[in-house]
Amino acid sequence: MTLSQALNKAKKELSQKGFRGGLESEILLGFVLQKERVFLHTHADLELNHEEEVRFFELVEKRLNDCPIEYLLESCDFYGRSFFVNEHVLIPRPETEILVKKALDIISQYHLKEIGEIGIGSACVSVSLALENPKLSIFASDVSLKALEVASKNIERFCLKERVFLKQTHLWDRMPTIQMLISNPPYIARGYPLEKSVLKEPHEALFGGVKGDEILKEIILLAAGLKIPFLACEMGYDQLKSLKECLEFCGYDAEFYKDLSGFDRGFIGVLKTFLK
Repeated sequence: MTLSQALNKAKKELSQKGFRGGLESEILLGFVLQKERVFLHTHADLELNHEEEVRFFELVEKRLNDCPIEYLLESCDFYGRSFFVNEHVLIPRPETEILVKKALDIISQYHLKEIGEIGIGSACVSVSLALENPKLSIFASDVSLKALEVASKNIERFCLKERVFLKQTHLWDRMPTIQMLISNPPYIARGYPLEKSVLKEPHEALFGGVKGDEILKEIILLAAGLKIPFLACEMGYDQLKSLKECLEFCGYDAEFYKDLSGFDRGFIGVLKTFLK
């Protein structure tokens, strides 16, 4: 089978499922051959060997079964860098780049040196923060050992083992004192209808409880109890009211921000006693 024939067959199958058949078939075949997409067109009559053909259509079949393309490629771009991902971690989203930018502003403004992240997942947030601010040390937790293995790979990829430290624990149990806590925790309400491909991601990284905001409230209470001056979190689009009340109750002044689609997506909290 030639490259052209393989692409056409895959494109047809993927398009019938509602995917971007042309683009995704090229991305997957390019991945199998380790070639740029332009190569596929300049060498359209090149024959695939048996191993390449089998591997390509295995990936196509997985995609047809709603496996996210990022898991198939074991790669996702975030904040201008490429991260290793697999089915044990949430796929980084563009809106989380806003959380990174907001956190960087606070880190720079107050010259913060030691911060923490709850639920590090792929480590895309902590790695991005560390690379953007060379003086920063980051302590990070995750309840999932499999997620921490992925985080460790990305920390090694960007040579940050001396500045980003990992621990398997629930939230912030037995963790160091820090100046800022950042988190993109599970915040989707249980039972909320999601696309099939999203449901392939780890459910413990997606669902935050019956209402969705339970873990976020736990993080706010924890931060207040530890008197952490700054808190930066991503949240669900419908959680502003409940989280604003929780933040005020816990002594935080909060500024909420929206995502690229105009939905409420996160907040930066500052402990009122810190401002005095």
